[in-house]
Amino acid sequence: MSTKPNAPSERTPFAGPMLKGPDAPASLRAAAAASRPDKFAPPGCERDSEISDTLQILVDPWRFLIIREAFFGAERFNEFAARLCMPRATLTKALTNLVSSGLLESVSLGSGGSWKRYLLTDSGRDLFPALLGLMWYGDKWLWDGIPPLALFHEPSRTWFSPLLVWEHDHSPLNPRTVKFEIDPGYWRARDEPLARTYRMDRARQARGLRPCSMERTLAVVGDRWTFMIFQEFFHGNSRFDEFTHNLGIASNVLASRLENLVSHGFLEKQGDGGAYRLTPKGRDTYCPMVLLKTWGDRWLRQGRGTTSRFVSVSTGETTRAIVIVPATGEPVDPADVRLVPLYLPEVSGESS
Repeated sequence: MSTKPNAPSERTPFAGPMLKGPDAPASLRAAAAASRPDKFAPPGCERDSEISDTLQILVDPWRFLIIREAFFGAERFNEFAARLCMPRATLTKALTNLVSSGLLESVSLGSGGSWKRYLLTDSGRDLFPALLGLMWYGDKWLWDGIPPLALFHEPSRTWFSPLLVWEHDHSPLNPRTVKFEIDPGYWRARDEPLARTYRMDRARQARGLRPCSMERTLAVVGDRWTFMIFQEFFHGNSRFDEFTHNLGIASNVLASRLENLVSHGFLEKQGDGGAYRLTPKGRDTYCPMVLLKTWGDRWLRQGRGTTSRFVSVSTGETTRAIVIVPATGEPVDPADVRLVPLYLPEVSGESS
């Protein structure tokens, strides 16, 4: 596929010059704003980002894992607690947040209402492609040997690995084949500082009883700040001062996250000037991130529309990230997929 850019448009393409941070001379900042207004945040503003807003709902890795267990059939409080080995107070809070966010529905059993089932809503089921994106990433970069989970597509009767592609031509997800275009309302007033969030164990020790590539991914990058740092790289920012300017993040928190990403091979430091570079392992985080945008575009922008989009460089079509089944070329539907563990039932705490 050709990557020759189209003629310039009123909107701004993803590709652009790599300039130094927000303290650069005014002439350089003006040039950056003219060629790529998604690079530097205006004072007091932040991105109107579907990825960031989705992560605000799924603010800690436990919520991702609760959704995962719901796809494995967990419905009752005790089922989630046993499979994830979560403190009961933590589980109660996480379930309450997922219900209030519309990802789970609480259904009372009996007239008393104290016994409940937690069922995936339409928006919760629509997170399935994003979870497959996290699993794909973990299988590729964080798992040695045979992955712990196989996918079977019932309609085609085939085992498959998910294909993460652009919707318009089913080409692999790649930031170089699209432009990122923004509207004037893309920058919004910055919210209040985020409540403190926690990563999973930095040693990548599993939570719960299920071996899981997705969990290994979340163990390293599973908090909002880390995902937002990756997001800044894909907007052309790579320096410590650029991250602090755009994210409003405390220097000590940023230093800790960057150190973690360097130690796990996602980033490389470039000299002593505060610049970093994505490794191939880091660049592949783009795929699950843009799948989160697909979900956010559908479920978090109802009634007001999106302020950004991906546009194919070769055709000019607006596109989005999807996951397809290789045998059919159709978007994956969780109702058609059987999740088959490749580990012994006693390891997972499930019966065979």
